[in-house]
Amino acid sequence: MSEKNWPIETEIPVLWGDTDSFGHVNNIIYLKWCETSRVELFCKMWNIKNLNMQDILLDNGIGPILANFNSNYRIPVGHPDTVYVKTRISHIGNTSFGLEHEIKSKKYGSKVVFDATSVVVMVNYKVGDKIQLDDKTKKQLEAHM
Repeated sequence: MSEKNWPIETEIPVLWGDTDSFGHVNNIIYLKWCETSRVELFCKMWNIKNLNMQDILLDNGIGPILANFNSNYRIPVGHPDTVYVKTRISHIGNTSFGLEHEIKSKKYGSKVVFDATSVVVMVNYKVGDKIQLDDKTKKQLEAHM
């Protein structure tokens, strides 16, 4: 992944409970960190305070759902440490868009400890179907590439 624009960087402390019996952060925690950063990106992109189903259903019913997640564990992270999760839009399709995540840690400096890509599909939760991305949504996504 290149060093182009990263519109979101989320700082997260590594908790003692995030580690497993091998003394490093358990693999599932990285996905949770990416989820935290992804939701932060959505809130910024759509100018909302938080992302929840009740608000989606009270509005037009349209919201995101994670369809795919691919990850690469580069360097084991332990406790204590702090991670920095960068997130951006990587590509825009007809009904979905891609995300890139890059994680570095305070201990390892400029070295990437984890990276991932994912696909998010926009869904109308009221009817259960995916929807075509409209021009407004595509512009919002493009601004966060």
